[in-house]
Amino acid sequence: MKLIPFIFWFLAFIPVNGILYINTSEEFHGDKVVNTPTYFHQNCDDSVFPIVFVHGFLASGDSYEKQALRFMANGLCPHRLFMFDWNTVSMQDNTEKLDAFINEVLQKTDAPRVYLVGHSAGGGLSYSYMSQPERAKKIEAYVHIGARADIRPPGKEGEVPTLNIYSKGDPIVPGADIPGATNLKLTEEDHYQVVTSNASFEAIYEFFFQNQPSTNDPVISQRDSVTIAGKAVSLGENQPMDNAQITIFELDSESGMRLSDKPLATLSVDSLGQWGPVEVKTGAVVEYELHSEGRTVSYFRQAINYDNPFIYLRGLPSPSSIAGRMLSSLPSDDHQSVVVIFTSDRATVHGRDHLSVDGIELSTEDFATAANSSIAWFLFDANQNQKTDTTSIPTFALAPFLSGVDFFFDTTESISHRANFNGRIINFPNRKSASEGIVVIVFD
Repeated sequence: MKLIPFIFWFLAFIPVNGILYINTSEEFHGDKVVNTPTYFHQNCDDSVFPIVFVHGFLASGDSYEKQALRFMANGLCPHRLFMFDWNTVSMQDNTEKLDAFINEVLQKTDAPRVYLVGHSAGGGLSYSYMSQPERAKKIEAYVHIGARADIRPPGKEGEVPTLNIYSKGDPIVPGADIPGATNLKLTEEDHYQVVTSNASFEAIYEFFFQNQPSTNDPVISQRDSVTIAGKAVSLGENQPMDNAQITIFELDSESGMRLSDKPLATLSVDSLGQWGPVEVKTGAVVEYELHSEGRTVSYFRQAINYDNPFIYLRGLPSPSSIAGRMLSSLPSDDHQSVVVIFTSDRATVHGRDHLSVDGIELSTEDFATAANSSIAWFLFDANQNQKTDTTSIPTFALAPFLSGVDFFFDTTESISHRANFNGRIINFPNRKSASEGIVVIVFD
């Protein structure tokens, strides 16, 4: 298992530009165009070029969830916003798949060109894609975020209008100006903030539309209910969790416990990973329980106050895959819970951020270095001594973006726990990791 984190670290820095790929014949459908439910299409502007978002290594389309919601708040139709979910672990040449995806977007929207946005490794993929003139002609303008700088904008002759956003505070890809591009150098944003921040949204919106956005915030629902939908994919590989089921329960926000054993809704995941839409009470705190052929995964997020068609749920990948082999170390043990915490809009950095569970600080100098840019925290009793030792879990120690901490959640009796990230609170129950599944906390 010690080699697996090193592989993840190594893959994170391989150029995604055709220099190295591992060929595979595995059928993959995570890169197909997903339609937002028709409910979300009301009272919006579908006259603009569609926007295609390309995420980075180990990520999914919800890297852009905040920005997509901001575009919606400024009147754009969600069916003009498309996430290209690609398998960043296999290291296939994904340029053909991205081309097929963009072609399908053009066909569905009847648009002549698209706006393209690439973050991190998604920026390398986007550059590779636009290296052929016939592909570059499909791009009205391009935004390069938190990715390595090239000597010129993309296209054979550097002809694609480009906004290059990078940050001095990004230790993963420091970035630099691209000659001939519009360049925005941020100062403090980490590798994830550079794609989720207000400053980046304002720059992207103005670059695309030549005026400033009217708001930076999602529209708070004035109705009694909000409508939600999204996608269910495998962690790291973005394989659709087809044939899975999602059960949604309303929770007591003070305990994280279910208000009733009767679910608000039970939904099927289709062949493209789509689920929903479903209406839930405005301001409700809910649990999303994802049931698949593998282990059950229960998601706990903050209260829902606005319509959102971009909620991603991740299941465990196949045990035979690279990501699956790494995650096979997660215990399946009814004497303890396995808890994963995602801080999806920013990394957790010691001295800047505070992440704790039940008052025990996780964002220490040992676990939350700026260089690691940790956004996913795996917590379980790795030492198997039924104690919280807060020692490092070696499986995750060398992997970028991930941290593992020995933390014991006793399941002898049903109790609540409290996660606190920079003052945002999510309460959650202890679940038996074998029979009840894995608990995932998402700070969005």
